[in-house]
Amino acid sequence: IIIKARDLIKLLSRSVPAPQALKVLSDDTQCDVIKIGGLVRNKERFVKRRQRLVGPNGSTLKAIEMLTDCYVLIQGNTVSAMGSFKGLKTCRKIVEDAMKNVHPIYHIKELMIKRELEKDPELKN
Repeated sequence: IIIKARDLIKLLSRSVPAPQALKVLSDDTQCDVIKIGGLVRNKERFVKRRQRLVGPNGSTLKAIEMLTDCYVLIQGNTVSAMGSFKGLKTCRKIVEDAMKNVHPIYHIKELMIKRELEKDPELKN
């Protein structure tokens, strides 16, 4: 519980809304703070790629949240994510690839295809 409390304080300091941050205290929820500040040298490029993660009217961010079942908050040089361990792993991969100039839409499409295939019992694996 001490580690969970540390995570809660970390999320609150990154201005995650309190009701959302309190969910990290439950056993099935973890949090991950991804630092994106040092991944891109050029400031303009960094802003552009961070904007790509958000998307028009936050649509890309919403799609990432829905497909990974994570809560994602992009602020300044960090991305705060909270959810299941598997979701966080996917979320971190999407964010880091976006900073390496891979558009998040490719990951979103991949996740959507995987979701569709999981519905079919024959193609599950």
